Amino acid sequence: MLDQLVGTMQHVGADQGLLVCWGGFKPTVKSEIPRLFFKVRLWDQNDLIDQFLGHYDKLNDDLKAEIPLKRIWVVASPDDDSASE
Repeated sequence: MLDQLVGTMQHVGADQGLLVCWGGFKPTVKSEIPRLFFKVRLWDQNDLIDQFLGHYDKLNDDLKAEIPLKRIWVVASPDDDSASE
């Protein structure tokens, strides 16, 4: 998939690309990240959710109506990774 994306980017003259894979990437794909750092970003499910939630407040009201979310607060345990972010 990564090779196909890079090939398509060259064909259409794109400077940057984004490859999203919900299930993550194989080690062979991850090994290409340094070589393509300025050209392609790879997002797994966590990256996609983080980006979506990080930009949700900036979406227009029509999009928010299509994907309605409600912010909730929960008590986190000291060992919870998200508590340190």
